[in-house]
Amino acid sequence: MVAEKVEEAFTDCDLVVLTTVAGEPHLHDPQLLAHNPVVLHLSLRDLAPEMILAARNFTDDVDHAVRERTSLHLTEERTGNRDFIDGTLADLLCERLRRDHGRPAIFSPFGLGVLDLAVGKWVHDRFP
Repeated sequence: MVAEKVEEAFTDCDLVVLTTVAGEPHLHDPQLLAHNPVVLHLSLRDLAPEMILAARNFTDDVDHAVRERTSLHLTEERTGNRDFIDGTLADLLCERLRRDHGRPAIFSPFGLGVLDLAVGKWVHDRFP
């Protein structure tokens, strides 16, 4: 039943916000991203590396977010590099990068949750 609700939440939404207290990844199926949603991964440990690798990835501070067994850190450990990180929120906001709407986008900010939500909403509204 829980798996069905997770699938429904992902597939019915263009924007998915993950705010759990998960200590390790519990979402593993890259097919959840097949419809190219924007995922605000505020809790940082929900997504398995295979999901991270199936999307474009952005964070506020790469060095800060790729540590402490976050999903990004686990992906770095699996791949041996950080090439899966496409850029930062600043890159998007300053238009050094553009979001590819043909691929899912995962934003993994490491910081104050309510601020992350506000910035995430602003980015979502500005770069649909």
